[in-house]
Amino acid sequence: MNLIFSLLKSDLSFSLLWTLICLWSFYVGFYRALLDRIRAGINPSPKEGNRSTRLITKLLQAPNQDRPFNVEAAFLSSLQILFGFLLLQKIQVFDHSLINKTCSFAISFIMERLTAGLLPRLLVAKLSVALHLSIGFPFMILIKTACYPISFGLNVIDRMILSKSQDHSKGKEDESEVADHIRILGREGSELEPEIFEIMGNTLEMSHLQVKDVMLPRNQVEILDRKDSLEKNLEIARKCGHTRLPLCDGDLDRCLGIIHVKYAFRLLVKNERIDLPSLAKAPTLLLAEEPLTGALKKMMKCKAHMALVKDEFGGINGVITLENILEEVVGEIQDEFDVDEHTVERLSDEEWKISGLTPVHELPNELGLADQQEELTTFGGLITREIGKIPERGETINIGNFKTKILDADDKRVLLAEVSLKTKGDS
Repeated sequence: MNLIFSLLKSDLSFSLLWTLICLWSFYVGFYRALLDRIRAGINPSPKEGNRSTRLITKLLQAPNQDRPFNVEAAFLSSLQILFGFLLLQKIQVFDHSLINKTCSFAISFIMERLTAGLLPRLLVAKLSVALHLSIGFPFMILIKTACYPISFGLNVIDRMILSKSQDHSKGKEDESEVADHIRILGREGSELEPEIFEIMGNTLEMSHLQVKDVMLPRNQVEILDRKDSLEKNLEIARKCGHTRLPLCDGDLDRCLGIIHVKYAFRLLVKNERIDLPSLAKAPTLLLAEEPLTGALKKMMKCKAHMALVKDEFGGINGVITLENILEEVVGEIQDEFDVDEHTVERLSDEEWKISGLTPVHELPNELGLADQQEELTTFGGLITREIGKIPERGETINIGNFKTKILDADDKRVLLAEVSLKTKGDS
């Protein structure tokens, strides 16, 4: 104890001790920042080599939500702020005591954030990662050993508190287990094709989508009308190319069921009587606000390839198919009946050619429509809502921070538009 007090009496020794703590805190922050980048897929997982890379590999085996060296980082940060404050108090920059203490604490806090937070995140992106790992390894072992009693005591307290809520959190842990496996594959599968990484990323993004984000709006749904003749309905089935069609009594709000057209054409080949209502199967109903992952489970459980999407008032907003959901994972699926077109084509930094069928959540971020809360699914629906009618070809419309020129439209919907951001001179 006498040795410690004698060291503190010397400003030079005090400064060296504070500098050592800053360096120590930096390397703890460096290791933690590197782990965050590896888990995010920015940096590759280190290959087995020296002791420092083996330590990183061991830390990566912990769950993604657990950041290592929490206790050690907090302990060093506290020491760094305390010693920095005491050191600056010795300097007495200001005559006024309160101002001097306030500025001393502020400077100490800023220095701690720079050395423990900002600098590690900046340097971890550089090419000297291996060198810093080797230099920082002794610091990591020493601080882990020094803080072991504190960590052990806190872990005991954590287990006592968390054991009571463990049963409640088990369900949430099970739900995130698949996502954790995908992240691990992304880190370790460095030789995987880029398409595989894209599919894994799309799978994770599905959890943020709702049924309304991928459904086909009702004005684009081909239906069979019970009031129409059999010949007319069969002609619709031939032309549209879809294997399943809703059978309705006038419109989609009065849907009688879903018909698989192969059964109708099979009877037609056999010259047997075709009764469309008898071929219809009861439709599966989904809510527009329902999570897409939940909708997928429900459709698979019901063995339904097509489902109706209803709103809170019981009306039908559109339909959704398993193909719609699958396209969110693997990308667009086209067959011989689909038109090969780009929904969003960038013409310049501030101009795009956009199909009216483009979902709102796929529009360029520059248009500022990412937070649209309206019951809209397509860009064409957005335009129609803004002007209250179906626009005509050649018409120009101002919406938000962009203007839209209608390139193609029919009497039912917008087919194609050219969109450009407004300049200061635009009204």
